[in-house]
Amino acid sequence: MRCRSCQHELWNVRPGPCPECGEPFNPRTAIFERYSAHFCCPHCGEAYWGNGKDGLPDPPEFACARCSGIVRLEEMVLRPAPGQEGREIRQDLHPFEGSPKGLLRRTWDTLSMATSDPVRLGRALPPRPDLAQAGLFAGLIAGVGVGAALAPAVVTTAYNLITVGSIDVLSMRSSDLQLVVGAAMGAAVIGSIVYLGLIALIIAIILRVMNPRAFDARRIVACWCYASGVTVLGALPCIGACATPLILILGPRILLAQLEGAGLMTPRMAKVIYTVCIALTLAALALLFLSLFVQR
Repeated sequence: MRCRSCQHELWNVRPGPCPECGEPFNPRTAIFERYSAHFCCPHCGEAYWGNGKDGLPDPPEFACARCSGIVRLEEMVLRPAPGQEGREIRQDLHPFEGSPKGLLRRTWDTLSMATSDPVRLGRALPPRPDLAQAGLFAGLIAGVGVGAALAPAVVTTAYNLITVGSIDVLSMRSSDLQLVVGAAMGAAVIGSIVYLGLIALIIAIILRVMNPRAFDARRIVACWCYASGVTVLGALPCIGACATPLILILGPRILLAQLEGAGLMTPRMAKVIYTVCIALTLAALALLFLSLFVQR
């Protein structure tokens, strides 16, 4: 069992910061194979099996049978069970589906992991993902896009209403620039989600043909929903629309890395498909700019 950041060995290490890089480790934030590890009392070293459904001691807090001290899961030292040395038996809880935190914190944690370590995010995906939760995440991101599209007109109307003090300002027409900015920001988010959906559909067809036994439509859809988080860059004030090319490059990478972490494709396959996606995307952007230049 190793640190997710620096691969430092975590056996016989008390939960807390990694001794090598400081990355925090807490058994409560992970799922283990049942009976694959010994959870040892921090006071006397008495070992207990991970007998719970998540491979953790059940209950997570109890009195040690040897020293009578109070043992808490967050303090127990982990040691490998016989025959488990050198194996990775830990699976992280998914930051959106498996976390007990609030909705906003789960969304932020998922966005952070998707951009910093998408392979780990895919590895943390449950065997049977909750599509309702995945859809909720994608819906929140789409809602940000709609809000970004409406924000310029709403802010301008509110400002005019406050300064002029008349209900007549509600009929004032937004400037063309406001409409263009709002439409560009909304399209950068919503359009990018649709773009990733098309890529996910193409990948699903490829996997269905090449390896039908490993095909899992549910996990592909979940990976698409969580990869859509990167499109929130399109809603950033002032620079949102300009972030579209970056989204078109990062989005497929996050999607493919999740599928790789979920075990639906090999790293080599992910690299080949990503190269093709980027080549086609860059070619499409070049043709778009060329057509605009010719029209002028």
